[in-house]
Amino acid sequence: MKKTLLIISACLLFGSPGLRAGADLKAAKDASRKDVSVYQVPWRCPAALQIGCGSHAKPILLQLEQNPGVSEAWLNRQGTVVAVVWKPDARRKARQSAEKVLKEAEASKLRADAQGKALADFESGKGWYRGADVDRLSEEEAGVIAARWVRRLRAKTTLADERAEGLQAALTEGLKKCLTGKAPMPETDEGKALELRRVASPFLDEKQIGILSEAAGCGMRAMPNEE
Repeated sequence: MKKTLLIISACLLFGSPGLRAGADLKAAKDASRKDVSVYQVPWRCPAALQIGCGSHAKPILLQLEQNPGVSEAWLNRQGTVVAVVWKPDARRKARQSAEKVLKEAEASKLRADAQGKALADFESGKGWYRGADVDRLSEEEAGVIAARWVRRLRAKTTLADERAEGLQAALTEGLKKCLTGKAPMPETDEGKALELRRVASPFLDEKQIGILSEAAGCGMRAMPNEE
């Protein structure tokens, strides 16, 4: 009995607040499979195809969790599957309302042969993001875009490693704020150019800023033969 109490005390002592998301997902994992529905979604990030698009998914996941029948809504890392954990007393009308939101977001129910695999992946607790947690995907996307722009710049001009690293960090930070909604995304070409100049001027001369503007003007997505 004493040994059992010691084990319980140790678990409480060493439990970390950083595991909150994992604990939340464990709660979802413990839910009966009949209370979880999985849907296929085309929410991959156009600029970083290996991950889901956080800025696209975030408002939809948050809207789903406002539904009285929904307990939790999660997106997998790849941006291809959404898992909805229903409340035990979820009414049919609430379920239909949530599924309407998903349908409008181009979601569709997975085939029977794919459902088991998706549920098992969800229950593993790895690589799933709930609500505002998808901001982490947006932050990762920002890093991918910033690195891409800097590579385009360095292909056309000489730039010391230290300055390139500083520029990439500054671009990443600015893009993070825009993609997570913490700062407005410039809407006009002039506004984008001014913001890019503000971020880049500590690291680049006038000619290099022009080259960076051209690099950014090619878009956030990878061009042929780019990462």
